[in-house]
Amino acid sequence: MNRTKIEWTDYSWNPITGCKHGCWYCYARKLAQRFKKVFPNGFEPTFYPERLKEPWELKKPSKIFVCSIADLFAPWTPPHWRNLVLIAMKNCPIKHTFQLLTKNPELIPPQRYPDNFWIGATVTTEGGDEKNIEPISQLNAKVRFISFEPLLGAPDFTTYDLESIDWIIIGKLTGSKKVKLRNSWLIDIREEARFWDIPIFEKDNLGLSNPRQEFPR
Repeated sequence: MNRTKIEWTDYSWNPITGCKHGCWYCYARKLAQRFKKVFPNGFEPTFYPERLKEPWELKKPSKIFVCSIADLFAPWTPPHWRNLVLIAMKNCPIKHTFQLLTKNPELIPPQRYPDNFWIGATVTTEGGDEKNIEPISQLNAKVRFISFEPLLGAPDFTTYDLESIDWIIIGKLTGSKKVKLRNSWLIDIREEARFWDIPIFEKDNLGLSNPRQEFPR
């Protein structure tokens, strides 16, 4: 488990690494290709059971991004891997805030999640992934969030609104000039968030002079 530069969390914890989504903008795949000794299986999904109790070793409650370079709820993640990770989170003696993010919110098991499990879905606006808003909105969790990162276009809120969302993260595409962020996209999200009174965390990579960096209430 490592300290991270991701502004909305404290640590990244990866008992599972690797992903098959094949996103063209994926930074984690580049890491796996660069650090082959750290990723002996490349970017193939790999389970590290010896890492399951790493959060237990921290001395004080922290925000922990779970599987930051994997997808715990993806269809290729074996259920027993997922269950062991969730059990480790539930049994952790330190009351951390565990932050989970997925591109497959429709596959999240329908159950009541502990209040310290913040569960979100990625929406880039590419390929109609605004559809991810609906299953997250219906999730039985205290904090349900949407990560608009990388934001690749204007979100369509005519079909899926943010009424039942508790937090929004916004970040732009980095490491590529393929998509240039437009200010109008940010304005659309801010207006939707204002309408539903949702806290927003605007990442530093947006280059804003006075970003809103709020957390769930």
